[in-house]
Amino acid sequence: MARPVGTGTDAGASRERPRVVGVVLAVLVVAAAAGFLAGGGFGTGTADAVRGLVVALAVGLLAAGATVGVWRVNRRHAARLGISTSRYLRVARSVRRGEAPDDPVERAAAADLVSRMRRGPGSVSHRWAPRLLIGGGVLWGAAGVVFIADGAYGWALYAFAMMGLVLVQLVSLRRRERCLEAAARGLGI
Repeated sequence: MARPVGTGTDAGASRERPRVVGVVLAVLVVAAAAGFLAGGGFGTGTADAVRGLVVALAVGLLAAGATVGVWRVNRRHAARLGISTSRYLRVARSVRRGEAPDDPVERAAAADLVSRMRRGPGSVSHRWAPRLLIGGGVLWGAAGVVFIADGAYGWALYAFAMMGLVLVQLVSLRRRERCLEAAARGLGI
């Protein structure tokens, strides 16, 4: 029996799979290493390898669970639209960059993604998103000041780093909204 000839899209998907698996494994390793460092002695003054391993295991399991959950949601949306998950994720990346695909199947997926992204809590159109991010930044900054007053400089550094990440998220909201609107204009919606 003859094997079916693969299309260019199939070859692209098979090349992309090892890259995706590598990225997921790298994220899990970094999460586990960060958990080990945080649990093993960050801010406590003493190193404890057992506590570090427990926290690393917990962080690794949380990261793996979140990855599986996100993958299943994306796979379900891709199946509903009749495309592969990797193709769906490629369309999502192009929408986040503000590009509209030319392929009619990908355009349908992009239109679905745009409508879902507009409704999501991370959108500028969600009226509470900027307020929550500003509030989160203020709380992390206040925690950093309290840690400095307490002499816990490691935890203060952590709190200020988290404040910075929250504020970067706030600044990126506008850029993401511009890219989303550019993709919507390209799709004609």
